[in-house]
Amino acid sequence: MKKLFLLLFFCGNIVYSYAQFNEYRFHVYGKASTGIIDKNNYFNIGGSMEWMVKPKLGLNYNLEYQYRTDGYSHIHGSIGSLAGPPLFIMGLISGITDNDDWDDTDDNPFNFGYLGAIGGILLTICPDGVSYHFPIGYHWDVAPYANVLGIDWVFNRKENYRQLKYAVSVGTKVSYSFSNNMTANLFVETRKVASTGFGIGGGFGIGYLLKKRETDEEIPIVEPPTQKL
Repeated sequence: MKKLFLLLFFCGNIVYSYAQFNEYRFHVYGKASTGIIDKNNYFNIGGSMEWMVKPKLGLNYNLEYQYRTDGYSHIHGSIGSLAGPPLFIMGLISGITDNDDWDDTDDNPFNFGYLGAIGGILLTICPDGVSYHFPIGYHWDVAPYANVLGIDWVFNRKENYRQLKYAVSVGTKVSYSFSNNMTANLFVETRKVASTGFGIGGGFGIGYLLKKRETDEEIPIVEPPTQKL
């Protein structure tokens, strides 16, 4: 029991007032995971970015490739990343071909005008989902997340199958941030693609924290654990 008290005392003294993870605006990381979906194993690799719009609130962006042991593959991104660029291009073309740049009712072929290009930009930056961060120490961070605006291009070359499917994933990520801004991440999640069952899996990631916040911004305070001797 005395050793336990000493351990708590030691841990309480190494926890700082601020969480390192929440002091930064961006977290980029590569990741790999595996799991089971519809009785088939899947293997997933990709990259992600969290845009920390608030110290505890992040917007998630993902680009992933998944291979399933039943021969199907998935390329995953946000709905905005797929629909935004074509809308931007059509809006740009219609704006250029229109005598009145901001008139989307004249003789342009796509009938969008430059407003379509602006809408395409806004749609492209639409995130895959959101995460909420709970600092549990200066270096430790726990973040439940929900990616509900995803889309998968599902294909199987042998069966000549290609379709776009709505995709969602929900999980929790635990991150450790090193003093050089590198991060190590572990996560568990459930994944769902339209026409498939819910899959369950987990994985790891290696990342980096970018762009430190201004000193006058509100940053979550991490209180040391109560010390009793």
